[in-house]
Amino acid sequence: MATTASSSSTVLFSASSSNLLPVSHPSTSRLSFSSSLSSSSSSLSISPTFLSHTSSTSRHFVNHSAFTISASSVEKKKVLIVNTNSGGHAIIGFYFAKELLGAGHSVTVLTVGEEGSDKMKKTPFNRFSEIVSAGGRTVWGNPSEVGSVVGGEVFDVVLDNNGKDLETVRPVIDWAKSSGVKQFLFISSAGIYKPADEPPHVEGDVVKADAGHVVVEKYLEETFGSWAAFRPQYIIGSGNNKDCEEWFFDRIVRDRPVPIPGSGLQLSNISHARDLSSMLTLAVEKPEAAKGSIFNCVSDRAVTLDGITKLCAQAAGRPANIVHYDPKAVGVDAKKAFPFRTYHFYAEPRAAKSKLGWESTTNLPEDLKERFQEYVKIGRDKKSIKFEVDDKILEALKVPVSV
Repeated sequence: MATTASSSSTVLFSASSSNLLPVSHPSTSRLSFSSSLSSSSSSLSISPTFLSHTSSTSRHFVNHSAFTISASSVEKKKVLIVNTNSGGHAIIGFYFAKELLGAGHSVTVLTVGEEGSDKMKKTPFNRFSEIVSAGGRTVWGNPSEVGSVVGGEVFDVVLDNNGKDLETVRPVIDWAKSSGVKQFLFISSAGIYKPADEPPHVEGDVVKADAGHVVVEKYLEETFGSWAAFRPQYIIGSGNNKDCEEWFFDRIVRDRPVPIPGSGLQLSNISHARDLSSMLTLAVEKPEAAKGSIFNCVSDRAVTLDGITKLCAQAAGRPANIVHYDPKAVGVDAKKAFPFRTYHFYAEPRAAKSKLGWESTTNLPEDLKERFQEYVKIGRDKKSIKFEVDDKILEALKVPVSV
């Protein structure tokens, strides 16, 4: 099925003229016209600008006029998003779909599983009506049978926001290749970087060669001409269904100590989902710039573990009672006790800035205020929560907890 391209055009040029205009009679003129044919539109504007200079002793004339015609073109694409049905990455597909639709692209979201499952009652899936009302299409099924699930429809771009290993993603890649998809995008993970003594992680740093995401990236490189992989870290944003800032709010609103492993000075990166979706959209609209690239899909600022605790407290309007501990000394598994990695773990979006011209809009203090409002709105601040691991840590540190 052939897709229809929509574009707008503007052309820029400059020319010199021998026209002489006096200072007292500046002049500008503008001629413009536009035309629309089928699915494309074009515009032409010509603006001669006449310059003059004066001094205290004489009047000078400048024999220069500049004519400007600007041209820009964005082809509208048909995009398929294969979206995971759980975890922190689910929100990426939701925001990406809305961003694409807002830019005039056509979007189909294929979510793993069944529409009537309990998982679909959670965010962001229970907000998929926002995608449909914006003109998008939502379907459910098994990505390994993607061709039949989408009814044989042909797409320009496919984003896999589901698979973490080649066994899961390969059927989607192979189908995309055989069906004539022009560009394949893959949501990888910044977690594949090996811990380093020289943070932050940048594109090209050493990764864990046997990690599932790495194997997928390698297969993509070998299989697809136009491809790109995106490596996100921790994500914030309305509709997220994986605890991030909520972990801190849970303790702060209940006036409990917030146990932070180590010094609390470890650096991490929290990005708003709108930043991730805007980066992905630029890759769709600038396929040649994105071609064959790895992008750290993150904001451009780091935050310390103590820092995120304090910012969450500010958003909640409460004090932060931070307690530091050594996981080994108190006998707990840090992965179960704390939602972030306990060492320096942050990346920078250098490739996105240089290749795509992308800019970050994440504003963590303001974004956390929005998230706390939603936290209260759903009543989680009143929810009964057990803090068994916390209590073990605090007991070992002999830190009292008010009941």
